[in-house]
Amino acid sequence: QWHPAFDAALQIELGEETKYLEFDSEHLLSKKPMQIDVLVKNERHVKIQKNIGRIFRQYNVVEYKSPEDDLNIDDFYKVYAYACIYKADTETVDFIPAAELTITFVCYHYPRTMLQKLQRDRQITVE
Repeated sequence: QWHPAFDAALQIELGEETKYLEFDSEHLLSKKPMQIDVLVKNERHVKIQKNIGRIFRQYNVVEYKSPEDDLNIDDFYKVYAYACIYKADTETVDFIPAAELTITFVCYHYPRTMLQKLQRDRQITVE
């Protein structure tokens, strides 16, 4: 593995300032396996006419929040990351075109706080 050697080289490069930093080589991102709530694939490129299916493309990541759960900013980033990992974890480069990947959130409560934060921090708006 090259990561521990790179970690050591990075610490040498940063010199005295490493005392202000914490290094965690090969940091595990999740305590449990990452999983997408529902993955809907449209391998045949059929134009779906029914309700939510109208916005689907070839690969569709769907996150469901129960009536007791609110959709928050960390949920947004987690599902966005899952979609990016799903896109990138293929046998060939760009096998899943970004234009063919959607993310859909299904929740019972309007996520006003999350949407305001996305607008403020990332200039992302919802119509």
